[in-house]
Amino acid sequence: MSKAPSLFQRFSYVYKTSRFPWKKHVLIGHDLSGNEYWQAPNPNQPNGRPKRWVKMLEKQRESDFTQDKLPVQWQAWLRHTRPTTPTIQEIIAADQRRLMIQERARQLDEEWARRKLELEEQEALLIEGNRPPAPKREQQDFVPGSWSPEARER
Repeated sequence: MSKAPSLFQRFSYVYKTSRFPWKKHVLIGHDLSGNEYWQAPNPNQPNGRPKRWVKMLEKQRESDFTQDKLPVQWQAWLRHTRPTTPTIQEIIAADQRRLMIQERARQLDEEWARRKLELEEQEALLIEGNRPPAPKREQQDFVPGSWSPEARER
């Protein structure tokens, strides 16, 4: 289990999340990976949509950013398609659902591969069963070089 936050960490979190008139931006929330989501009023349009951004826990270049590292719920909030911030319980439930779907898909793939193999084996048996037997000759009838093709007319 994680250690309880220190007094300084709690004070810092309260300050980041509070909306004082002199502050330009405010911490809105965080996800399971530790990424922080921020919001600030738009300086160009004070009554317009606020600006939203994420501070990734892992310090990396902006060119290395991939969306699959962010939960879908937070992506929707960042794009202003979701008015409210997602809760931690909602993100956990979505992750559990995603893992369950991946497991079911893996099971279906295995079942289909097994079924496909069975069908191929059955088809091979049917082909072998319907094939006429190869002609058999006795050694006495065979004369090497006795057959020669006739010349075709052109």
